Amino acid sequence: MIDIRQTKRYVDYMQNVGWIVERKDRVNYFIKKIPVIGSFIKIQRPQKLDFNQINRIAKKHRAFQIVIEPFDFAQGKPLIKRGFKLTKSPYLPSKTIEIDLTKTENQLLGEMHHKTRYNIKIAKRNKLQVTSSSDMNSFVELWLAAQPSRRLLKLGKSIHALHSAFGKNSHLLLAHKSNKLLAGILMPETGSVAYYMYAAATPEGKKLFAPTLVTWEAIKLAKKLKCKLFDLEGVYDDRFPLKSWLGFTRFKKSFGGKEAVYPGAFTKWRLPL
Repeated sequence: MIDIRQTKRYVDYMQNVGWIVERKDRVNYFIKKIPVIGSFIKIQRPQKLDFNQINRIAKKHRAFQIVIEPFDFAQGKPLIKRGFKLTKSPYLPSKTIEIDLTKTENQLLGEMHHKTRYNIKIAKRNKLQVTSSSDMNSFVELWLAAQPSRRLLKLGKSIHALHSAFGKNSHLLLAHKSNKLLAGILMPETGSVAYYMYAAATPEGKKLFAPTLVTWEAIKLAKKLKCKLFDLEGVYDDRFPLKSWLGFTRFKKSFGGKEAVYPGAFTKWRLPL
């Protein structure tokens, strides 16, 4: 299946946040211009690698660095021979959880951790309500409040840009209790794959299991939209250890699904002549 980073809607998103994009033979090349120095190019989960095209684009934009994140391990093998080196930290999650949406809701519930099923029941018993919404401002504010650094880096603009670029293929689910916002998920989808792209919750929402309920409702919505997979967009990978990921990894793994593992990111430095 085509990765979200290789869709035309993702091109619109990247252009909205300041990247130059060249799309050749259904492969997206993302270029970030750096004044005086040249440019940085990244190619993420492409269906194929065309090194003649990569070299052409690198020369055209005076690239000083190229980063490629292969679609699979077979695609990554030729990179070492071509002078690329594995980075210590990938740009995209190198491991994720994928849930098979062709299964019935009962099957999906049965594959969850028993505590997760129980927490969904508790959230409903606490009269939490999950609805589709267009209130992006409230969700972005919720997401920014979770980590002060996000506000300082002005990351909220990226969420608005993503939602705008994907249009009807971007779905916002919000969990409330007595009109109080407790949690939310922004789920873009490609028609085949739905992505747990952005999520946030208040401390009160976590105590009431709002994140669990809103995630389950997102999975059900993705299934209703005829998506084949629900991608939880990243879990802890001991090859590239980030201890801060351990907590939400336990949460994501509790929904069942299977691990999907990627090679990581390969980088090559060059003189931007």
